Amino acid sequence: MSLLITFIIATAVIFLAIGSYFDLKTGEIPEKISYGFISLALIIAASNSILNSDIQFFLNSLFLGTAFFIIGLILFYLGQWGGGDVKLMAGIGCTLGYLAYANYLTEGFFPYYLTYFINMGFIALPYVIIYGLILGIKNPETKSEFMKYWKDIRTKVVFLLSFLPSIFAFSLGQNSLGILYLFLPPLMISALYLKAVEMTALQQVTDVIELHEGDIVAEDLIIENEKIASKRNIEGLSDEDIQKIQRLALDGKIPSKIKIKEGIRFAPILFLTFLSILWIGNLMEISLEILV
Repeated sequence: MSLLITFIIATAVIFLAIGSYFDLKTGEIPEKISYGFISLALIIAASNSILNSDIQFFLNSLFLGTAFFIIGLILFYLGQWGGGDVKLMAGIGCTLGYLAYANYLTEGFFPYYLTYFINMGFIALPYVIIYGLILGIKNPETKSEFMKYWKDIRTKVVFLLSFLPSIFAFSLGQNSLGILYLFLPPLMISALYLKAVEMTALQQVTDVIELHEGDIVAEDLIIENEKIASKRNIEGLSDEDIQKIQRLALDGKIPSKIKIKEGIRFAPILFLTFLSILWIGNLMEISLEILV
């Protein structure tokens, strides 16, 4: 293993570990951590490009970092991730892009970039379910919100359709895949329950005086056709935004309390998934081998 490969892996592990610590402790990932991670990964890739006279090391790192950032951004807009998670994903993409071009990552049936998201699903499912279950139990409104979703006829149709992949697999004699696809119905129910958790337990009303930089409003804050704060702002509220909101509240133009979003602490999942792709491999392929 070359020195630069060791260095970029160590860099990723350190930054992801620190980011996970802050995420679990405070619910926020400092920008110095996420931006530092991205910058160092790109610097290492650029250094290797210079040393080997091969720009592809840097381009591969930059391309996958951008792709992972875009995927993270989509999940942010869907209300699943926080801004810090998105930027950590960019750093992970930069690292994996470099490692792949350096022939460090071995690929099986799935390419390494898909393996990352497959492994994330395996790791995230138990983590998120347990996390959401605990939050839902603490919040009595979650059950009624979940039942509201479940009573929707469209939800019941989707639930029934989630059995089709397993039925088709069994009918074709692919019993291992059929068993694996049986995870889809409970996964769909879990996603529905987590949506109820998001709408009840992952939003809180806070006094504008207690707002912090990086807080994300649960709903767009619009005054006289001017958007003061957006729920889709990945960076969250800036100091300037907070001061403006506090002045408006003081003038009585907006309520003194507003609703902000809280996210599931997702950084540990990103960290564990990164470790799994380096040292375990594709968890789906391993699961299928065990089933067969």
